[in-house]
Amino acid sequence: MRAMVSLPFKNMPRSRSLIITLIVLAIILPLWWQTGSWYREHLLEDRRTRITGRLAVHSNFLSTAVNQRIALLKGLKAFTDAHVVSGVEIDSVKFTAFAAVLCSGTSGIRSVTIAPGGVALFVYPTEGNEILVGQDLISDRRSSLRADVQRAIRSRKVVLSGPYTLRRKGLQLVGRQAVYSGETFWGLVSIDCNISPAFAEAALNPAPADLELVLQDRTSHILHGKKAILEENPIFRRVDLPDGPWKLAAAPLGGWNAAIEKPLLQFRGITLAILLLLSALFYLLLSYRSRLKLAVRERTGNLQRSLTNHREEEESLNRVLVNLRRAMQGTLEALALAVEAKDPYTSGHQRRVADLARTIAMEMGLPEEELAGIRMAAVVHDIGKISLPAEILSKPARLVEVEFNLIKTHPQKGYDILKEIEFPWPVARMVWQHHERMDGSGYPLGISGEDILLGARVLAVADVVEAMASHRSYRQMPGLEKALEEIKAKRETLYDPTVVDACLCIFKEKDFRLA
Repeated sequence: MRAMVSLPFKNMPRSRSLIITLIVLAIILPLWWQTGSWYREHLLEDRRTRITGRLAVHSNFLSTAVNQRIALLKGLKAFTDAHVVSGVEIDSVKFTAFAAVLCSGTSGIRSVTIAPGGVALFVYPTEGNEILVGQDLISDRRSSLRADVQRAIRSRKVVLSGPYTLRRKGLQLVGRQAVYSGETFWGLVSIDCNISPAFAEAALNPAPADLELVLQDRTSHILHGKKAILEENPIFRRVDLPDGPWKLAAAPLGGWNAAIEKPLLQFRGITLAILLLLSALFYLLLSYRSRLKLAVRERTGNLQRSLTNHREEEESLNRVLVNLRRAMQGTLEALALAVEAKDPYTSGHQRRVADLARTIAMEMGLPEEELAGIRMAAVVHDIGKISLPAEILSKPARLVEVEFNLIKTHPQKGYDILKEIEFPWPVARMVWQHHERMDGSGYPLGISGEDILLGARVLAVADVVEAMASHRSYRQMPGLEKALEEIKAKRETLYDPTVVDACLCIFKEKDFRLA
């Protein structure tokens, strides 16, 4: 695509960048819209999940509140069964006392009735319910009531009638259950309650401000709410009751689309703004890249023309640097020879230490640049001895304490000689520290562990091994095996364990020899 756009707009980088940006935007916009559709489904699902959770709470509370009132019917039936089984007639005074206790603490109870043979003889409270006394429920003129009574007689279970709208505000619900003496029908017990308080207990009256609710009985008759809500794809929950479940349905106020409209618009607006911002950034980057390529193309020619001159200058500088390094190497080796000239017994010592130290460092995997620095320091590590009397250096007997203390000053003197020379490596400090030990028992600084330069730790091991493997004026040569045993025995105490392991490896596994 970029090649197609580049040809006609080769010399117009901004126009080319703008066209590419517009094409990319045209490709991304449908994806943005599809993402918005996906987010809409996500919002709907999330909204339905939250409403389902709330509706479960409302339905459970409503089921509990209604069943709590219907449960009083079981107490009334138990009272009646006790008299039927014992054959004792029901006393109206005892019935009134029992019914008063039974109904106390429960709101909405309009009446409780015992109807021997289907005729209501015992009614509580009598005040306001005089019309119920003597009512023949089996032969009532209302067919729906007769049907519910017959259903209660046949099923021997709790049968609910209603709810019916009361003249005064509220919904009337009547529960009935048949009482039998053995297999013979004896009569009916019933409870009449206003379930509006149950609605309040379930937080349905008044209804939640953001929801529209519909309550249906077991026959799908609407008890509460608007029928139109059932066409809004509502969420349903069962309200379990003894005579069959009711259904509680809920939908957001104003419909599902209205419920998610605000967060959906926010999402689309924010993502569109981000998309446009990214498109603008993409355009700026393309424009900058085009201008940069043009500038690079122009400068490349200039750079290519100057590269030849720079290359020649660099080669000349490299030659000078090589010559300087050779001169410095030669100077240091001359100094080393000057030191060894004062003591014929140590002739070649510094060179052999340098070869051994470089090989140990190579076995440790140190980079080439560090190897050169370690070798350079090893070549002159005893340069401080140049200031010591030759008769002490070549004394054919063991040194006394004063003489040995004088010998111990050579690392410091070597550092003083070399410290002003600007080496590419810390040569002066390695020379200064090559007699330091891991436990701090060395000299002249008495430092320990990681405070000692790694190069100095390598020099320390190489110096000890070479010295013990060579003859000295004041002692016989212990030999290489004794030297290796010494560094192995003092590994970690005096000498760096990594350096010791590398030294043992090159002698025992790689057959290194001191020349």
